[in-house]
This record gives sequence, structure tokens and C-alpha cells, in this order.
Amino acid sequence: MAILPMNTAGRETPKQLGYGDDSKIKSAASIPWPGGRKPQLPTQWRLGMIILTCLCSFGNHWSNGLIVALKTTIIKNTHINNSQFATLVAVTNLVNTVLCIFLGFAIDKWGGASLSVVLAFFHLAGSMVMAGAATNHLDSFALLVVGKVIAAVGDGSLDNAQHRIFSTYFAPGRGFAFSIGMVWSIANLGQFVGQSTANVITSNLGSYAWSLWISACISLFSFLCAIGLVFLDRFLRSHYHVTDQTDGTHHQGVVQRRVFSLTTIRRLSTTFWVIVAFAVFENAGVQSFVSISTQFAQQRLKKGAVVGGWVSSMYLLLPIGVTPFLGVWIDFVGHRVSFLFLSSITFLISMLFLKFSHTLPTFVAAYVFYALAQCFTPAPQVEIIRNVIPDPRYFATAFAIKKSVVQASIVIITTAAGKIQDSSHGSLDGAISLWLAYAFISVAISGSLLIMSTPWWTILPAARLAQVTPSQLSREICRLDGLGDASGNKVTTLAEREYDLKVLRPNHSRLAWALLATSVGIVVLGWIMFGLGVSWGVHGNVVGSDSSFFCL
Repeated sequence: MAILPMNTAGRETPKQLGYGDDSKIKSAASIPWPGGRKPQLPTQWRLGMIILTCLCSFGNHWSNGLIVALKTTIIKNTHINNSQFATLVAVTNLVNTVLCIFLGFAIDKWGGASLSVVLAFFHLAGSMVMAGAATNHLDSFALLVVGKVIAAVGDGSLDNAQHRIFSTYFAPGRGFAFSIGMVWSIANLGQFVGQSTANVITSNLGSYAWSLWISACISLFSFLCAIGLVFLDRFLRSHYHVTDQTDGTHHQGVVQRRVFSLTTIRRLSTTFWVIVAFAVFENAGVQSFVSISTQFAQQRLKKGAVVGGWVSSMYLLLPIGVTPFLGVWIDFVGHRVSFLFLSSITFLISMLFLKFSHTLPTFVAAYVFYALAQCFTPAPQVEIIRNVIPDPRYFATAFAIKKSVVQASIVIITTAAGKIQDSSHGSLDGAISLWLAYAFISVAISGSLLIMSTPWWTILPAARLAQVTPSQLSREICRLDGLGDASGNKVTTLAEREYDLKVLRPNHSRLAWALLATSVGIVVLGWIMFGLGVSWGVHGNVVGSDSSFFCL
């Protein structure tokens, strides 16, 4: 890890690259190397890095909705009840409420490329165990659970490793949002193909084991891509000058000596915690609705599982084409907070249509708006987290904190929705009220954040910096200088000014502890609700989303 510059008071401030200070890139590129000066990394190699990184998780996303899509078949063949099936599906959420935190530290320490291999291997191993559990009429529920737990180790943090790779190679406003948009475009493609073909493959080949083995083969392909990614990363570092966009130093693939820092976590900006609160409702609401979208389509359209699966997976097609262009827009224009607000608004409109109308046109319109919510959710949320934290070297850790709380929230909302549905004799109409409430809350939070990021009422400087056009970031930092001064010391450099505007002030330490305690409380509540859900036997009605794909 690079030695950071100190300001006049001895306070540590990170060098942040990519915010209009091209001199750092030029000076770094002029460093002499043995055998001559290394050339800058060509654009085609950057594109190659994006493609290979996207393929690392293709198998993960392919199998994301596989178990849920095969629900009826698995229950019939393994002779289990709804509660046991729910345990199988929701185990990913429970495991990653804690595990993704430690993996976030590991990703920051050893890098995204190395951890991608480890995480992809765990997913491959879990996929093979699950496929074996269904082979030769074994139909072992215990083996399915074991395979799901093994796969969960890789599923929960593989996207975090991908984001960390992109944060190293791309700066905000210089391709980072586009790379995030591309990875989620490929993710939606894999999810769509896997989910829509699961029942078709099972029906034509006579066993759901074929669907699981095909998924395992795709996971093997992704594992090989992860290995190739490590070699590509080493090749680029040895032949080109690669600037680490998190601190402005030369990317050498070294292990960071200091990763876990409670002080750093406590100094995360208030904006970051507002985004976490938003994700607790918007992300959890969107993801839990994914898990019942097929069943809901069956009830409204009065069709079978195959038709319901195709209809419910159609929402994935729009994000496949839109998210890369959305990333380009964010890179050039910004307005990250605005996209959070749009995602909550479209989610709210979708739930209003489903709640208050039962006609076919409004059903179609509801799923279209739901697809728009899926478009506006991944890239802006990943991008804005990197932009509001004071030190981007801890990006994977910050993302893991958000993801851990969201995982727990998914379990909470899933259990509550299942209880409502169980009381309604299997009907989902009553449960929609819960998603509608979550949509209203997410609109309130994102709307408040949008207001507090306006230039005439900048209560949260970090939110304002995430909202402005990237090309105007330097000017906005100078305009806001002083609003975020954490210690009253003289701040001179642009990087120090930006750090000051984003860091949580020391006199707000009680707020930091309260926010951390609230996050831990949500995780604990998630575990409690999961236990209650198993005892109630309601998870079989509204199963928890396999959220390794959708949790950003």
C-alpha cells in the first residue's frame, strides 16, 4: 500500500485519482523502468479486462434463479416440504450476512483478481455438489443444502471482487460506470437464459439434474475465465504502466498491509449510510419480488410454470441493453443520486399497478416499470458508493457492509411477506401491500437525499459531489471547500479537500456508532426472522431471493 501524504496537522489523506488531476497520471507515466519506460495501457486491453471480468461470474448468474425456477420439481423429487425448500434457497442470504464482510476485507487486501479465482472455485464446487445430489435419482436434500452453502461462499462476494477490479483500472467519470454497466448487462443475460430454460431443459430431458449439470459446466467456464483474468492482470502489469485508480500509484498487485480499520469504517460519510438505508428498502423489495414473480405471473395470467417462468424473466431483457448505456451516461453526466430516485419511483409505480389493478395491460405495464427499476439500480448504486466514501482503497469493504445489511433485509421482508401470503391462503394480492410500503419508504429516502444534494441546499457534501458532472468535480470541490472540514486545519490540495468533504467529522462519532449498531441490529434481526420463518413454515410460499446476483 502506498504511503499517503499528510496534511499540516498530520492527518492521513488518500490520493484519489481520476478527478480532473491529469498531472498525477503524467508524472506516474514518466517514472523510468528497467529496460525503458513502460507504455500506457491501451484501450483494447482495458476492454479485454472488462470482457474477461464479466465472464468470471457468468456461471454464477446463470444458476442464480435455477433452484427457485425448479421449486415444484425439487419438492416433488426430494420429498421435502415448503419450509425445507425455503431453507435451501435462503441459506445464501444467511451465510453472506456475515461472510461477505470478511470477504470484503480480503478483496481489499489481496485484490479482486486473485479473490475472483477463489470465489469462482467455491461456486463451481457447490454447483457440482448440487448437480450430483440430483443425479441417478439420488435426490438428496442434504447434499443440495451442502452444495448451496459451498456455492454461497462464492456467490455472495464475486460481484464485489469484480467491482474492485474495475475500481483499480477505471476512475469515476473515466469508464468505471460503463464497466459496472457491462458486468450487470452480462449478469442479466446469464440470469435470463438460466432462469427461462431451466424448466424447458427438465421437461425435455426428463430430469432436473440436467439443468444443474449444465449450470455446473457454465460455472467451470467462468472459473477458467477467472484464472485467465489473473494471468491477464499480471501480463498487463509487467508490460504496461497500469495506474491504480484508487490511490494514484503504480498498480503492482502487492498485498495491502492495512485493510481492516474500525476508524476508517466509522469515518464513512453520512451519505454512505443514507444509501445503505435506501438499499435496505429498495434492494430488498426489488429482490424479494423477483422470487415470487413467476408465481405472481401464474396467478394473474392463469398459466403454467413454463409460461410463468418466461413471462417473469422477460424483465431481464431491458437491463441487458440499457445498463451499459446508463453507465456511459453516468461517466459523462453524473447525476448518480437522481438515478437512485428514479429506481425507487419506477419500483413504486410498478407496485401501484399490481396492487390496484388486475387487468392485463396494467400487469404488463407493471413489469415494464419493474424492469426499469432493475435498470436504474445496479450501476448507480455501485458507482455512488465508490464516490461517497473518503478512501476508495476501502471500496470493497464499504460495498460489503452495504451488502451484508441488504442480505439480512431480504430475509426479513421475505419472511413477513410469506406470513401475509400464508394468511391469505396462498394469494399474493395481500403481500403486494408490503412491497408497496417498502417502495414508498425508498422513494422518501432517495427523494430526501436528492434534495440534500442540490447546489442551493447542500447538507451532504458527499452526495453533492456524487451528483455533479465528473468534469465539473474539481470546481464543485472548491465551491464546497470548508463545509466538510473535519478538524479546522488548513487544507490545500484538491485530494485533501475532497477527503475532508466526504469524511464523517470526529464530533459526530456518536452518530457513527449508532449507524453501525443499527446495521448490526438489522443483521441480527434477519437471523431471528429466518428462524421464525422456518418455524412458521412460510418460506415455501415466498422464498428468499438468491441474491448473489442482485445485491450490489
